[in-house]
Amino acid sequence: MESLEDYRVEIDRIDRELTILFEKRMDMVLKVANYKKENNVQIFHKNREDIVFENAKSNLINKDYGDEVVKFFNATMEIGKALQRRKIDDIKKLAEVKVERSAIDKSRRIGFPGVSGSFTEEAATKFFGDKIEKSYYEDFEDIFKALEKDEIYYGIIPIENSSTGAISQNYDLLKKYGFYIVGEEYLKIQQHLVGLKDTNLDKIKEVYSHPQGIEQSSEFLKKYENWKLIPFHNTSTSAKLIKDLSDNTKVAIASSRAASIYGLEIIEECINNQKDNNTRFIVISKELKVVKDADKVSVVFSLENEAGTLYRLLRYFAENNINMIKIESRPTKDTPWKYFLYVDFEGDIDSEEVLNALKLIEKNSGYFKLLGAYKKKI
Repeated sequence: MESLEDYRVEIDRIDRELTILFEKRMDMVLKVANYKKENNVQIFHKNREDIVFENAKSNLINKDYGDEVVKFFNATMEIGKALQRRKIDDIKKLAEVKVERSAIDKSRRIGFPGVSGSFTEEAATKFFGDKIEKSYYEDFEDIFKALEKDEIYYGIIPIENSSTGAISQNYDLLKKYGFYIVGEEYLKIQQHLVGLKDTNLDKIKEVYSHPQGIEQSSEFLKKYENWKLIPFHNTSTSAKLIKDLSDNTKVAIASSRAASIYGLEIIEECINNQKDNNTRFIVISKELKVVKDADKVSVVFSLENEAGTLYRLLRYFAENNINMIKIESRPTKDTPWKYFLYVDFEGDIDSEEVLNALKLIEKNSGYFKLLGAYKKKI
């Protein structure tokens, strides 16, 4: 019978082999990254990651290890991305090559979630103007997939609300797809209870809306505990559904514009919890673009589970007299108690103070990515 020591010896042997293979993989990761940069090839390909995961699972003899092998390869790929950004980083590109500043091309096709009448469409019109080519998509991730396939040139999505806070899903999607922020827009949000003509509050059974619409109107909805709250793709899609169902026991939470477009009436006005209810939207692109008068920067970096890590990284902003506007943390999912920190701050990406702070943060964090430099709206 083999002893515990025999098992340990065998594990040590396998670990040595893994170390050699890991080093070879990192060498190859850098070669691929350099090739992509020199030949102007897109760095991130989500489909490639999915293929790696599927191949890893199919190569297993013991299929019970399927979830574990995906986590193993995902962690390895995240380490590879961090290495690429440390060796071939966006900050170096901005500092040394001086990326040419260019205006947002408002003639290009944009995509946003929902149908005509959505708040996001309204924000898009406010940012791009009335004469825009637009495509509608069902869910937030559909926008990212459309960008990845070049169906659209820009996407616009909500990222935070003054009443309910961050829209966490969209922070995670930014990280997942590796896209950039090229602009922002703010919109005052007024949620209304809308339905068919002659809809009576006492007869309502179901309320449809995006989860944000429901959450932003939670205080009003508490007064009607018998109503069934049904999360749906989008506030405007919810309004269209009520029109299509033609059932006055069902209502939606949506904008007055959506109600008008789909021939619905406003049953109760301004039901959102806070009267000063605003949503911040971001314009996203596959490419890093910096407009001429950019004065706001967004970055994401990893936060290790070690005492003092947060202080050490954030003090670089203070030491360089940089005003942070927002901090949002998201779990890495694959490693317990490890987080990605999203930070928005004021500053010129070409300034010595900003570049100095970002280089120090990048150097002292396992993962770092410049998300964008753009013009702030408020």
